[in-house]
Amino acid sequence: MLKLLRWLNILLVLLTLASFLASWVSPKVFWPLSFFSLPFPWLLLANLLFIIFWALMRKYQAFLSLGCILLGWSHLTGFVGLNLPGDPEGAALVVKTFNAYGFRKEAKTGKRYQAEELPDLFPTEGVDVLCLQEFPTFYPKNYFIDYFKNKAGFKYAYAIPNGALAIFSRYPIVETHTHYFVKHFNGFQWADIKVEGELVRVFNLHLQSNGVSGMANEVAEKGNLNEKKTWGKIRDMAARFKRAEQRRVEQTEAVVESIRKSPHPVLLCGDFNATPQSYSYRQLSEGLKDAFREAGTGFGTTYAGKIPALRIDYQLYSPALNAIDHDICTERLSDHHSVVVHYEWRSTN
Repeated sequence: MLKLLRWLNILLVLLTLASFLASWVSPKVFWPLSFFSLPFPWLLLANLLFIIFWALMRKYQAFLSLGCILLGWSHLTGFVGLNLPGDPEGAALVVKTFNAYGFRKEAKTGKRYQAEELPDLFPTEGVDVLCLQEFPTFYPKNYFIDYFKNKAGFKYAYAIPNGALAIFSRYPIVETHTHYFVKHFNGFQWADIKVEGELVRVFNLHLQSNGVSGMANEVAEKGNLNEKKTWGKIRDMAARFKRAEQRRVEQTEAVVESIRKSPHPVLLCGDFNATPQSYSYRQLSEGLKDAFREAGTGFGTTYAGKIPALRIDYQLYSPALNAIDHDICTERLSDHHSVVVHYEWRSTN
């Protein structure tokens, strides 16, 4: 029995190392490796259980998983916040990002929440900048835009017609730009916002989803591995996953190029549809700080859908800013949680 557990522990460590490696290998080069970026939280849990088991057995094998976790420490802090709760008082800027799921009550009928329901369901008091993805920007009349501008107090707004991205701000918006990739759904926008006399370029992005959760649920619930139909669905899932991963790399490259051209400090918000172990996350976070790593506490789960323990919503920022508090809020309006971060200007002394 112990011999079998040793081999299972070795296999687990190899799978965990593959999840570490996924952030360094582009899906355009070898896409199957990107799959291992998804189950990291569960691999981490399994490693911790092995450490406890071997320690209780007083076996040196405990160092196998312990060494693996220490080797990938930066991956652990990408999912588990080890910071003490910060003091948000006196923050220069408070930013909230949220995939709103179209503010839909029902996915099948498309019925949406009403504006009068939002104050209780989606509080924005104290928030200076609000970045929304999957936002319904239908025109000419849009009661969501009217609510955030005139009722919630965000005097400045930026959203192009029939898109799915919106930025609302209590501070003046000076300059803007939007770039959509596919049918005005996935894409990015930025707005130069004047905060205490300083310009910050706030990016709001929504990258390609893998789009396989529904198929995975169907296979798990109704699939039979003895049937060709089930294996056909598994092949379709793999093909869709491959296309999504490779498309997201292309989208990431476009965002990174736009970030590099920014003449101002950058604040990057949104639904990346990628975990901290992914190639896209590593590319987007280069030269930027992750607000969760710097100020987050506890587990970083931001996805509220059927695939558990995923962190795919972020706020990354230039070193000119400093995150002093990071919160993940569960409004339960969507299959995502919102992320609220309090910032201060970093002292140059």
